[in-house]
Amino acid sequence: MIPVAHIEHQLPGRARLRVPSKRGEVPFFEKVVRELSRHPAVRELTATPLTGSITLQYSEPLQPITAAAADQGLFETKRLEPQTSASAPKPASRLSEASGLAGIAAGLTGLSLVQAAQGNVLGSATESLWHAFGAQRLLGRPDIAAAFAVLGIYQILRGQLFGPASSLFFYALVMRQMAAMDQARARSFAVPAGRTARPAGGVSAHSGSGVGTAQAAASQLPAGSGHRGLWPAR
Repeated sequence: MIPVAHIEHQLPGRARLRVPSKRGEVPFFEKVVRELSRHPAVRELTATPLTGSITLQYSEPLQPITAAAADQGLFETKRLEPQTSASAPKPASRLSEASGLAGIAAGLTGLSLVQAAQGNVLGSATESLWHAFGAQRLLGRPDIAAAFAVLGIYQILRGQLFGPASSLFFYALVMRQMAAMDQARARSFAVPAGRTARPAGGVSAHSGSGVGTAQAAASQLPAGSGHRGLWPAR
């Protein structure tokens, strides 16, 4: 089934589309860039797999470009319908959700105090090192990360290495997802398509036509990525 690209924003000569069903699928967006950059109306084409977005700069109406994308089986285009009052999230519901999360946080804090009072303070070394990673990566708190790292080393010295299998499996799933997101972010790309300028009389200049060569920004691409002519998205 052909994926759907929603037109999120459009100005004369510029449009931003989003393909939510293909988010994170780098090969799909590479194909979109490769095929649509050949269209004579495309001046610049930027794709970001991490967010599933495609940004087009074009010299003619957008419809022939989106029709070409549909003909090639890349995507079909629909306009993003504004949220109705019934479907839009209400401020009251957001406040209720935030209050619920705050209540869960308070409950977990209370349970931690109960466990500390019963002498169940430390987890395994794996759990402590995982908490250190989360404190640094998610919270941006190197002080908390250092404290958990010390606890992890302490547990290693005591021989308390591994937590339960369920925890280890969950850690593996989270790391796999984070690695996939980082890889998609690193391989986000933009291909500028240089086109022949046309004078006012409509005669093509003799500078040639077709997709111009994109100079690779080697300092911003991952080593050995093999994507020649791809510019990282700004």
